[in-house]
Amino acid sequence: MTEVELNALFNICPERIDNVYATNSLKSAQEIRRIVKVFSIAQEQKDKSSVLSARGIAAFKAILTSNN
Repeated sequence: MTEVELNALFNICPERIDNVYATNSLKSAQEIRRIVKVFSIAQEQKDKSSVLSARGIAAFKAILTSNN
């Protein structure tokens, strides 16, 4: 998801003047924390999948070289 989609999903409007999110209420602060959590989970999944794919490629190369 993009930041714009998440903003629409959680009904968060960035402050246009300062280009920051208003945290004047507990609800908006919690929604911002949720967005940050979503982005960090997405980054962790991306990192994990790249490590797994690298391991898979290494294993595939090992299988190919052992079959020769």
